[in-house]
Amino acid sequence: MIIKSEEMQSKPREGLRGGSGTTGFLHIVPAEALPGKVRLFSLISLEKGCSVGDHKHEGETEVYYVLEGEGVLNDNGTIRPFRKGDCNVCGGGEAHGVMNEKDETLKMIAVIVLD
Repeated sequence: MIIKSEEMQSKPREGLRGGSGTTGFLHIVPAEALPGKVRLFSLISLEKGCSVGDHKHEGETEVYYVLEGEGVLNDNGTIRPFRKGDCNVCGGGEAHGVMNEKDETLKMIAVIVLD
């Protein structure tokens, strides 16, 4: 299956997981084409001042991989820089959230897999 860029759905969301501003979502693979245990495969974009609020994962694992930019990651209460090439794996009752405080757009791939 090939999914052409023009077929991908863009669905911005306000205040995602209690975060601030708008989170850009580009659903790279539509939900109906995802394999059984994969719930999400998307590109997330955060402009300056926007965030994905802190949230906990139960029964699933979410992976963030930064493609561009730099953010601040809350990884189970530990705050650290989150830059291009970094990866965060969050599952099994763990929590995370991310904010962009820089001028450059933060872009990351997000994948959610059911445990």
